[in-house]
Amino acid sequence: MPLEDATVENGCLWFLPGSHKSGKIYQRYERNPEKDPFMVMRGDLPDFDQDKYVPIPAKKGDLVLIHGSVLHKSARNNTDKSRIVYTFHVVEKGNKWSELNWIQATDKLPFPSIYDN
Repeated sequence: MPLEDATVENGCLWFLPGSHKSGKIYQRYERNPEKDPFMVMRGDLPDFDQDKYVPIPAKKGDLVLIHGSVLHKSARNNTDKSRIVYTFHVVEKGNKWSELNWIQATDKLPFPSIYDN
């Protein structure tokens, strides 16, 4: 969710339409066993046609939902305008969660439930 307007000029998100249909995840952040840096990018991204990515500017307060398999990127912000966002990750309860994933529940900080069933 952008807390400020995200524009093409200040580095809004860009998506590759239809990329979620492959069901593949090409790259992901993983915990670094050496602890520094905390996360490392693993996997190889195929050479997709960069001209097929579509910019998605978003106004302050918009909600942007991203399917886990959608290829997305943002450009460097080369303006004097910031693009602060709030990111919220949602995980379906009961699924096997990789111990390599960069975000982990702990006894002290479990994943909170957003609804009761």
